[in-house]
Order: sequence, then structure tokens, then C-alpha cells
Amino acid sequence: MKYETDLKTEIITTSKMWYQEIVIFWAMFVLTMLHEWIFINSLENFLKGFVFFLILYVQAQVHRFFIFNFYLEKKYITYFFSSLAVILIGSAVLFTANLLWIRPEFFDADELLFSFLYHFVICIISTVTIMALSLMQRYAVELQRRNRDQLLLNEMNLKFLHTQLNPHFFFNMLNNLYGVSLTEPERTPALIVKLSEMMRYQIENGNVARVSLAYEIEFIRNYTDMERERIGKRSDIQFNFSAFAEDLSLYSIPPLLLITLVENSFKHSQNNSNWFVYIDIALTDDRLHLKIENSLADKNLQKPSTKVGLNNLKQRLSYLYGDRFSFHENRSESSYTTMLDVPLEKISYE
Repeated sequence: MKYETDLKTEIITTSKMWYQEIVIFWAMFVLTMLHEWIFINSLENFLKGFVFFLILYVQAQVHRFFIFNFYLEKKYITYFFSSLAVILIGSAVLFTANLLWIRPEFFDADELLFSFLYHFVICIISTVTIMALSLMQRYAVELQRRNRDQLLLNEMNLKFLHTQLNPHFFFNMLNNLYGVSLTEPERTPALIVKLSEMMRYQIENGNVARVSLAYEIEFIRNYTDMERERIGKRSDIQFNFSAFAEDLSLYSIPPLLLITLVENSFKHSQNNSNWFVYIDIALTDDRLHLKIENSLADKNLQKPSTKVGLNNLKQRLSYLYGDRFSFHENRSESSYTTMLDVPLEKISYE
């Protein structure tokens, strides 16, 4: 299937290039012969004009496809003399054709050298014109290829970040569930049900581009409830969401975008004196604002962090939003605060 797709793309690209070459050929022919249209009043005169242009076009294309490669290979001396040779040959052929068949009546025996120089200049102009059009075409094709490659790279990176994020998240969740099963086994079944609901959300929505904001907020709420069940009264956990319920159905958001910050706030906040996690989510002017403030873990309770999840989140935000998001971190003596602001897209029901 991939081979067939690539083959179709190559065929379409080749067809477009041939179409562009044909358009360029006839456009240049018209422009070149514009001052001669008054003389093209018969088939013979048309053929003479066509041959005149064809000689110019062929010598310019020889330069384009063969001689210009020396320039690309930085063989500048070879390029200079090869270009000069091709232009001289083209000038000689054009001069001879004009002298013997196309326009012999315009030549003066005393000014043949001047006439040859005139054909030489015409060949230079045609070569420069063809090369300018060719370079613009190359640039457009290269720009299109780079854009396509960048889109593919971004898509691959997003998929790669997803594969890193999801195991990282569920590894921590299973650790939490294991801890509950040791201390309060009677609560384990209910938590397993919640975890299965969260896993279902991840499986069904983890590989789609966007989900309803309502689903994403409910996922965060379920996660917070599970942490509250696990921790109990040892921590002050607050989850505040400032928005009308009907607004949630209006917006979409990339799935699993917020969970990394929420997860980290619980993972690195444990202490024996003032353990807290405050999560605030608000909607303002088609933007989502997330603020999380959590306590700092005691030294003996600190968990090692590879920052894989946080680094993945930053990369993902960059791929998704470019410079349209803001992310800030602040650490004080007693707390750690993260603030994320991202644009929301309205769901289209058309």
C-alpha cells in the first residue's frame, strides 16, 4: 500500500513537472516572438520563428541539465568555459540558420561580426531566463518537499511522544494501585474500575488528533479522584474548574495533553507536614488556562525524576501550537507552580 501511494505521488509530481515545462516553453516562445508576430503571416514564417526559438531553447536547456552541474559541484572554471562553449555553439547554429534560411535579408556582409555578437547576446539572455525559471521551480519544489517532510517528521514525533507518554503514565498508575492494594485492599476493586475507564479513554482517544474538552477534563477529574482515594486525608487536594458545562462541548483539545503536569504534581509533592496539590483550570476567550501548585517533597521522600514526561510535553506543545502557547514553572521555598496556557479549537458540527 505504501509503495502504491509513493508511486502515485511520484507520477503526479512528474506530471506536474511536465505540465510546467510545457507552459514555460510556450510562454517563452510567445514572449520571444512577440516582436515578430507581424511577420508570422504564413505557415513557413511560423516554422521559421519556431526554429529560431527552438535553437535558443535547446542550447539553454543543455546549459540547464548538463553544464550547470559543474557549478553545483563547485567546478567554477570548468563551468565558465563549458558555458562559454555551449553559448558559442548555440550562437553559431542560430547565426547560420538565420543567415541561410530564417532571415537572410537582414544580414549585411560588412556587419557579420556584429550580427554574430547579436546572436551571442540573445543566447546569453535565453540561458539566463531559462536558468532563472528553473531555479525558481527548483526552489518551489524543494520548499514543498521540505514542508511535506516536516509535516511527516512532526507526525512521527507526535506518535513517538505518545508511545513514551502512555507507558510512563500507566507505570505510575500501576505503582499507585499496588500501594493501595497493600494498605487498603478493600478499595482496590473500585480503583481498578476507574483505572479501566481511564485506560479505555487512552486506548480510544490516545491516537486521534483531538478530543472533546469534556472528555479530557473528565479524564483529569478521574485521575485526581484516584489520587484522592489513594492518599486519603494525608494531603489537601483541590480540583477547580471554572467554566459552564455547556462550554465543554464546544471545544476540542489534543488528548492526554494535561495529564503529565497533573501527574507530576502528585508524584513530587509528598511530605509529612503540609502536603497539598491545587489544580485550577479555566476557560477564557477560547483559551484554556491550567495552574497547578503543589508542595515540595521532603528530602527522604523525593522520587528520582528523568523529566521524560515533562520534556515530551514541551516538545509536543511546540509541535502542536508553535509560539501560540505559554508554559511557565516557578519554584519557591515551599511550593512548585506550573502554568500552561493553550488555544482551544471549536468543534465543527457541519
